Amino acid sequence: MPCSRREVEKDLIFCPYLLGCVRKKAPICEICTWDDPSKEEELYLKFMKHIEEVRSNLARETPAQIDEFWWEVKIKPTEIGLPTGEIEAEVEAVTKSEEIPEQPRPSLTIDYHLRRLSEDLKEIVLKLRSEILRLDSDIEEKVNKTFIGYRSRKMKHYFVNLRVLPLKREIEIRFRSGGPINDPENLSKPIPKSFDTPMDRRVRISSQDRVPYIINLLKQAYENLAKG
Repeated sequence: MPCSRREVEKDLIFCPYLLGCVRKKAPICEICTWDDPSKEEELYLKFMKHIEEVRSNLARETPAQIDEFWWEVKIKPTEIGLPTGEIEAEVEAVTKSEEIPEQPRPSLTIDYHLRRLSEDLKEIVLKLRSEILRLDSDIEEKVNKTFIGYRSRKMKHYFVNLRVLPLKREIEIRFRSGGPINDPENLSKPIPKSFDTPMDRRVRISSQDRVPYIINLLKQAYENLAKG
């Protein structure tokens, strides 16, 4: 059975396949084979909640920059300070018998991102990963829900991270240049300062034949940072 075509706004309905909105009577609706009502309900509610968060964010004097998938992003709420006395009272009210020990969260692995990708994009990520780790024995990999990051034990910040974009069928590589980069094909683009990230360049690729060129850019950047 097709999805229930829930209305989001006038002339727009929620598509669980695309995780977004489409026009009513859009061509994709004619071939829809969605058959999971409970999952659709879950995705729809999350999507509508995110829409409200975005509206609230845009109503701020200085909206937060959003550059992630809507189903992963969390907009930082406006912080409201509480009087110190109230905070201390709350802390004192918690007894040891009521405390629940926090369970350690399992570490994410690269598979968290790979499972969302087609085989060709998986190969690109794995090739990039292999070549990045070969740049220096001090480089280590850290994975979170947003990206696959790499940094040297000698550095404070990541020097490069990989972001998977399955809907666009691309991999985005963000990196810190650390100085001049020889990029004759002008593939890397500056990252806007509004993104609030230590990375200053980014490039997107969709085929393996670009990997050697990208690794050359990253090698230059890593050497620049190592000198600094």
